[in-house]
Amino acid sequence: MFRKEEDPRSAFNPSLVRDDNNAQYAILDTQYRCSRATMSSHMKTIVTHHNPDLDGIPAAWLLKKFHPDFADAKLVFVPAGTNLHDAAPDYDQNTVHVDTGFGKFDHHQTNDYTCGAKLVFDYLKAEGYIPQSDEAMTRLVDVLVAIDHGKENEWPDAESDVYDFHLLGILNGWKMLHPNDELLYTEWVMNCLEGVYRMFQSKVDAEKEFAKGTEFTTQWGKGMAITTYNDGVLELGIKRGYAMVLRKDPKREFIRVTGDSNKSVDLIKAYETCKQKDPMASWFLHASKVLLRNGSTKNPKMVPTKLTLQEMIDILEKA
Repeated sequence: MFRKEEDPRSAFNPSLVRDDNNAQYAILDTQYRCSRATMSSHMKTIVTHHNPDLDGIPAAWLLKKFHPDFADAKLVFVPAGTNLHDAAPDYDQNTVHVDTGFGKFDHHQTNDYTCGAKLVFDYLKAEGYIPQSDEAMTRLVDVLVAIDHGKENEWPDAESDVYDFHLLGILNGWKMLHPNDELLYTEWVMNCLEGVYRMFQSKVDAEKEFAKGTEFTTQWGKGMAITTYNDGVLELGIKRGYAMVLRKDPKREFIRVTGDSNKSVDLIKAYETCKQKDPMASWFLHASKVLLRNGSTKNPKMVPTKLTLQEMIDILEKA
C-alpha cells in the first residue's frame, strides 16, 4: 500500500532508448501517462485527530513533504481513535490515518516506544522517499517520540519558563487562542517543522565540520579554529566546553569569534590587535567582550579581513 509506482516503461529492453517514433515506446508511454492521470485524479486525504499534537501534525507533515502523492493532500480531523467514515483502518489508498484510527500509522493499540510520526518516518525510509542516511530527520523524529511519551517532563529544570518558548509550548498557546481553528495552527506547526529540520541539518553538518578544526590554547582555556561555511560551529564549541571558537568563511573570508562568558573571556586586546593588523577590515566587538565579529548578515557592508586563520589563532593565543 502506497508503494512507489513502477514505471511500466522500465520493462523495456535496456537497449531501447526513448524514441517518440518507436511504436512500442509510444504505446507504453501512453499507458504510463494514462495510469498516472488516473491516480492523480483521486484527491488524497490525511486524517488525524482533533486537537492535533506534536505527533499527528508532524506525521502529516512528513507525508506531505516527502511523499509526492500526498504533497497536496487535504487535512481532515476526526475524534481520537476513530476513522473517517467509520471505515476499517487503511481501507482506502487515497486516505491515510495518522496518530488515530488504529491503522498502520497509529500506535495507540500498542505500548511500544514509538509514535505516529515515527511510523510514517520508518515507512518513508523503507520505501525510499527519505534516505536511510538522513541523520537530521532521524534525530528530529527521536525528539518527537520522546515528547509524545511525556519525556519533556524529565528534561533538566523542566519547570523553566524557557520551554514555553519552544515549539511544544507555543503550540499549546495557539490552541488556547484558536481552539476552533485546527487547520490554522496545524499549518503553522508544519512551517515551523521546516525550520526545525533545517536546523537539525545544520547541526549535523556543524558536528562534522567541528571534527576538522584545529585546537589552540588561550589564557581562558582551549580554543577551536575552523574554516567552514557553517556558523553553527561557534555555538557548538561553546556547548562542548571550549573557551572560544574561531570561524573563517572560506569564500567570503569573514572571521567570527565567540567566547564563553562563563570563563571570563575578554576579547578587547584581540580586537585592538585585529584593527592594528588589518585596519581596512570591518571589526566589531560586542559590549559583552566575548563576541568579535568581522562580517555579519546583519551588516552586509562590512569589509572582510585579509588575516588568515593561523594569524587569528596567533592573536587569540596572545590575547
